[in-house]
Amino acid sequence: MTPSGDLVPPLPAGTTVPADTSTHAQEISGATPGTSAAGAAAGVTDTDAALPGGFVERGDLPQPADQADLPTPAEPETQADLPNPAASAPADAGHRMPPPRDTAIDALLDSSAQANRDGQHHIGVAQAEHALADPHVTAAQEARAWQLLSGHWLRLGEFEASVRHGLLALDYFTGTGDLLAQSTVHCTLALAFHETALEEPALSHVLGALEAARACGSVTAEFWALSRSSMVHQALGEAERSIQLGRQAIALADTLDDPEAGFAAVNNLGDAFLEIARAQRTAGEDASEALRDGLALTRAAVARALEQRHAFYETVARTNLVGFLIELGQYAEARSQAGRSKTIATANNYQNLAVNNDAQLAEVARAEGRIDLACAMMDAQLADPSVSEDAALKVKLHRELYEMHSNAGRFEQALRHHEELHVLMLGLTRQTAGLQSRMLINSLEIEQARHEAQRSQLEAEMQRIRAEELDEQANTDPLTRLPNRRALDRQLPEMMSTALDRSEPLCAVMIDMDHFKEVNDQHGHAAGDRVLTTMAAILGETTRATDLAVRVGGEEFLLVLGNTNLDQAVQICERLLGEVRSHPWSTVTAGLSCTASVGVALLTRGESVSRWLGRADAALYEAKSGGRNRVELAPTRA
Repeated sequence: MTPSGDLVPPLPAGTTVPADTSTHAQEISGATPGTSAAGAAAGVTDTDAALPGGFVERGDLPQPADQADLPTPAEPETQADLPNPAASAPADAGHRMPPPRDTAIDALLDSSAQANRDGQHHIGVAQAEHALADPHVTAAQEARAWQLLSGHWLRLGEFEASVRHGLLALDYFTGTGDLLAQSTVHCTLALAFHETALEEPALSHVLGALEAARACGSVTAEFWALSRSSMVHQALGEAERSIQLGRQAIALADTLDDPEAGFAAVNNLGDAFLEIARAQRTAGEDASEALRDGLALTRAAVARALEQRHAFYETVARTNLVGFLIELGQYAEARSQAGRSKTIATANNYQNLAVNNDAQLAEVARAEGRIDLACAMMDAQLADPSVSEDAALKVKLHRELYEMHSNAGRFEQALRHHEELHVLMLGLTRQTAGLQSRMLINSLEIEQARHEAQRSQLEAEMQRIRAEELDEQANTDPLTRLPNRRALDRQLPEMMSTALDRSEPLCAVMIDMDHFKEVNDQHGHAAGDRVLTTMAAILGETTRATDLAVRVGGEEFLLVLGNTNLDQAVQICERLLGEVRSHPWSTVTAGLSCTASVGVALLTRGESVSRWLGRADAALYEAKSGGRNRVELAPTRA
């Protein structure tokens, strides 16, 4: 445990440590000139499973210091204890309509999102699951609930559940094209995979987050994606790339009016430098540059936290600062900063941070050569029930105790801690391997389900296209590609009904190629087919979208002219016959020329289809009898 002499007097809950002039000036002056506290990265609170300081998350930060003393809502024991927006109306509002179910579900999801911002993740999980259980939940609401659950489970250390829900949400947002939501979920998944040392899947998600953020033009989303990417590249051992991305995140955060991002950017990059420096020292390399740059960033993070009067920020930043001071051998300040950090953490109930500060104070005692004090402090921590679930911290404590007892010749105690360390490491290895396997299996199962859904959709689309093709074949003349008689039977009644309802004129035009038998006899049936396809093309160029051109059979065609009176129909037909006469038929077959005859009938109210078309057909034969290559009008029915 930390000696009382190492702590400053406790502060009221929700306040930061008052910065005395000398310390505050030292922190600010220690920052690199021009360094801006901007940016962000991953997130932790007092509810996290393990938190050695370092990365912080916008959506998982406690309230600023001036709000931290607000009462914390009690966690519900059952679903019945959850807030029910639909039942919140006054008892005397008997005549009021209850809010729609989708509104009630949205209210639950809003509450779950607020619980995330407040760090109340158990409550947030219950609210999101309650929304999912509602039978009226929509697909969009389900996706939002999955997204919230992914974030909550991440903060609670349930990485398998975080990945499962995150992948479900990502699948929906990908299908709907919601790029901003895609980027957000990708960032959460990157953190979940990173926390279980699955850096390759984490890298694929940070790349997806960055791509989606840039595609939707969100500078804030791009900032968080860059910060996540820096973290993952650091874990992959790509220190130079990690620092490059971290500096890009800081530069981008400078453009944002976002204090949280401003703090997180410098804090996270500082933490990255600390890990790089430790790795360099382990490898026997010079770590002075990484320690210098990281210390400047971390002091800037402390200064930014003080400016914002944010207790959680200050605790995290001072915790990271202690790590640098220990590496630099500045033990007096390290002990002072750890004591300040623990005071704030204890006052604000940041339990994991306070436990970590105790470990840092023990580490300072060991570095100063006070081995018995360091051993006593670490033994006290191992006996603390609050440390029992923190496997990573227990591994660290047993390893350091083993080393200290072994160096002091206390081999019995060293052996005991070595055995404990072996059991812990074996358990952690098995636990991590099992968790990694389950997470990857979950990813594969969800990916397989997505492919199955896509295949089913593709098969359904192919069936629809095939049905359309069959329908088109059944209603289309195979030679001219014009509608056939079957299509006429389906479309003509609707055109007639529309014309009569609107009191619009409708004309039927029967067209027959003149002397078509002679074309077949003299030039062959292949040439006759080319004449028919050419005639179909001329009809297509002559008619409008509101008209209908049909191949009735043989060399006979029908035009139905919408909203067209007899005079207009005659003009159209004369123009059509002119097109037929002037067409270069010799390009179809040498020495060929073609004409056509036309009969026109105006639909009269109450007239049947057969009677109307029969009159047009009779007018066509009148045109044939009158010399062909002409238009004949059917007499109006009495």
